Amino acid sequence: MGTPWDRFPNQSSIKSFKAVCPICRETKSFAAQDDFWHGRDGLLTETCPYDGCWTRERALAFVIKSIYPENQLRGLKIHESSPAQRGLSRWFKAHCKHYLQTGFFPDAPTGAIIEGLRNENLERQSFADGIFDLVIHLDVMEHLFEPFLALREIHRTLKPGGRTIFAAPTSWNTFYSEQVAFHTETGIEIIGEPEYHGNPQDEAGALVTWRYGYDFPVLISRETEFDTEVRRFQSREAAAIGAMNEVYVLTKQT
Repeated sequence: MGTPWDRFPNQSSIKSFKAVCPICRETKSFAAQDDFWHGRDGLLTETCPYDGCWTRERALAFVIKSIYPENQLRGLKIHESSPAQRGLSRWFKAHCKHYLQTGFFPDAPTGAIIEGLRNENLERQSFADGIFDLVIHLDVMEHLFEPFLALREIHRTLKPGGRTIFAAPTSWNTFYSEQVAFHTETGIEIIGEPEYHGNPQDEAGALVTWRYGYDFPVLISRETEFDTEVRRFQSREAAAIGAMNEVYVLTKQT
């Protein structure tokens, strides 16, 4: 894999530091090619025991482990939707005995195991009420047609005092969130140019359906019963520096 510096020819422009990765707990060198730390994914590191990690994964891990000590995490009942199969997802799979991964395969029966994932529509889950301590997802909310229905479903499946902790790209220059893709009677209607992100379950990618702004926590509060906290990072300690790395912590009241 080499080092982060191999990617950039102009060595003098590299911004770098050393930090303990919040996922693997190894001290590593992190580097980016500009003062803005090259967006959400450009803060690179060396070879990782969990097949690599992105900046927003480290932000998510830092938040989770600031709330739950690792020895407590190992015993929690955890649901992760649409895992990336690297970094934080691999850490959970290796260390947490009650960790469950799900993906969405619309043509398969709900609850079926496909490619190691339980098939679940996050907006209409088949889980019983109050069974999880923690639900996590990374860049899933912007691909749902009914994100607040999904959050209400997550709220239903959490135990009292449980949390859902997730990352979702949030615009730094927009207050109002906007839905940009809709289900209609004739198919999917898209406003503007369609945008697709990487999808671990589909090589064609995942359509962006929502673009979230500063009002996203307000919408969550209006549409769900969660208490909401937002954490934004420019942190060498968390090895999470760059744009749009917000982590949302939603708590179900006891």
